[in-house]
Amino acid sequence: MPSPAAPEDWRRTAVGKKRPGIWRSVPFVAYFLLFAAWALAMPYNGSPDEAAHIWRAYGAASGDVAPALAEKGAVQDVPRSLPPDACFAGRAYVPANCGGREPGGDETLTAVDTPAGRYNPLFYLAVGWPLVISPDMAGVIVARLVNAALVAGLFGWATLVAVSLRRRGATAGLIVALTPMTAHLAGAVNPNAIEIAAGVGLVTALIAILFEPDTAGSVRSAWWLAGTSGAVMLNVRAAGPIWFAIIVAIMLVPLGRRRYVALARSNRTWWLVDTWAVTGLAGGAWTLWKRSYEIVPSPPTRTLSMEDALKIEVVRRFPKFADQMIGVMGWLDTPLPIAVYLAWWLTTGTLAMLALAVGRPADRWRVLGLAGLGLAVPVLIEVVNVNQYGFISQGRYFLPMLVGVPILAGYLLGERVPFDLTPRLTKLFVVILLPAQVSSLCYTMIRYQRGMFVSRPPSLNPVGGAWQPAIGSVLPIAIAVGAAVLFILFYYRIGARSAVDVPADDDRHSPASVEPDLSA
Repeated sequence: MPSPAAPEDWRRTAVGKKRPGIWRSVPFVAYFLLFAAWALAMPYNGSPDEAAHIWRAYGAASGDVAPALAEKGAVQDVPRSLPPDACFAGRAYVPANCGGREPGGDETLTAVDTPAGRYNPLFYLAVGWPLVISPDMAGVIVARLVNAALVAGLFGWATLVAVSLRRRGATAGLIVALTPMTAHLAGAVNPNAIEIAAGVGLVTALIAILFEPDTAGSVRSAWWLAGTSGAVMLNVRAAGPIWFAIIVAIMLVPLGRRRYVALARSNRTWWLVDTWAVTGLAGGAWTLWKRSYEIVPSPPTRTLSMEDALKIEVVRRFPKFADQMIGVMGWLDTPLPIAVYLAWWLTTGTLAMLALAVGRPADRWRVLGLAGLGLAVPVLIEVVNVNQYGFISQGRYFLPMLVGVPILAGYLLGERVPFDLTPRLTKLFVVILLPAQVSSLCYTMIRYQRGMFVSRPPSLNPVGGAWQPAIGSVLPIAIAVGAAVLFILFYYRIGARSAVDVPADDDRHSPASVEPDLSA
């Protein structure tokens, strides 16, 4: 049987023998273009809670990093040119030209109580500086593009680590993990997208470190990705430490005594633990100091028992969560066409079911554990607090953990199936999901330009309507199509090919039996 290539060979085969620097940059550029298309196409406050996050970003970047607490969140001084209006929010039939104030004009500072005011300032410092320079729509768009670049950086980094693996099934999972909802959030001022990207990076890096320590896990890039993704998840949102702990625990248990010993002897392991500990303590201290785990009370109309609340979650809300994870756009007012949901349900189910069918007991535990706890923990938190806060969860809140399910399932499928199935699945998923990504953008543009369900039959023209983006409608669509082309070129030329021919049933080289060399 052929032996695995050395780490240097893995890097070379992963990015191609010619112009490796150019091909390494393709994933980042493709992700950034897709997210930038959303950033350019959406109106001000056109994504969930964007105005609240814009206020927090302006306040933090202008120096008010730790604002005074208030009833709804915390008080930030922001220009009147960044208004709260979203006259179309929750009303899909109303186009974005409904009369709300556009950003720009009066820069007089006024105090606002924003629910995002208590959040950790790191994300807002990174994206808020364009708003301080230009508190108008131009500044908003640049702030969105900064967020798009940050999210694209983590997704692109995870993709490069995934294609450096002995078995590249994780690449199929990465395509599935990027839902239209994540792209929508990545093109907005909202920390949810980078939290989701951190989940993608953490799972991908841990696959490399724990399951392939002799190949991709011996490359520093995987360790740096694990440290960066963990630090982001531990700081961006108050619930991040819970999601982080679940992901790490599921990936570590069960691993085997020899692997635990090797990890304990590794300097890299202790560097990683120290990085997570320091950043986690810093994030936890902020959460406790500013009580960012608290939200505005919104109790239900009647007091509910935990049993009744759980029934409502499972029977009524789970189907909504499933749709929202894929994408219910705008302010949860724009469901996508049914074909988009079918595309993601089909591809996610294919990976998960096949991985469960061919996986070892430990493999099944990890897939089921990540999916089960990723759904159960947020629901239980909501059930316990329902009489104080009401039903507040949305499908996007589940994604930082659940994005790991298709990535892990794809990798396990690539490891266990004794023929090259996952490269074929990767190509198939590209063909299915990339058109769905572009069509999701176009459909949401129609909603803001014309309003949905107004004309009969409804218009399907995404380049005309009562409201238009500042740069017009054609350019965002062209940018999204360009991103799709780059993805196709990358996955067909690089990401969908096996690095070396290592049969999955060759126990001498399977991830479960290789004695890792982690002493570097």
